[in-house]
Amino acid sequence: MSTLSALISFYTLIVVVRILLTWFSSPLGYGRVYFFLTRITDPYLNYFRQFPIFKVGRFDFSPVAALIALSVVGNIFHSIALFGRITLGSIMAFTLEAVWSAVSFFLFLYLLMIVLRLLGILFHSNTTRPLWMTLDMLLSPVLIRITHLFTKKPVAYIQGLLLGFAFLLTVRILGGLLVGRLNALLYRLPF
Repeated sequence: MSTLSALISFYTLIVVVRILLTWFSSPLGYGRVYFFLTRITDPYLNYFRQFPIFKVGRFDFSPVAALIALSVVGNIFHSIALFGRITLGSIMAFTLEAVWSAVSFFLFLYLLMIVLRLLGILFHSNTTRPLWMTLDMLLSPVLIRITHLFTKKPVAYIQGLLLGFAFLLTVRILGGLLVGRLNALLYRLPF
């Protein structure tokens, strides 16, 4: 089981490298190593790409789901290697931890983007620059949904940013506490 856990960790690293390579394009191509990576990772990643639930607008979260699945399976193997058994409670805890880890990452990313945008406004940066336009494009749908939770009236962009920051930070803190408590309960389940 330790060997299987190590193999899952190694494969996860390969999948992460493959995902990161999709963010960059090379005019000369990547060569044999890239094609080797695609051959061993794309069938796995393509399995998750077939589910429409992982596509939200222009964003494809199937690689995140694939990494979550690898994390859960790796933790199962690791737990069996350490304790000689696995329980349903620990499988549920592993799954909850992996999902919360992904959600927490995206919450942190949005909090960081809001801070960057607020700094841009504070220092009167040119809002027509591609960075600010991209941040606005990514932030606006989230901020609109958050502000609609509290008011149906339109709010100023800075107010939306501040409200969005407060809401996302609260969700991240309270979510972390809740997940920690739930995991403690799940790990204690005897089955």
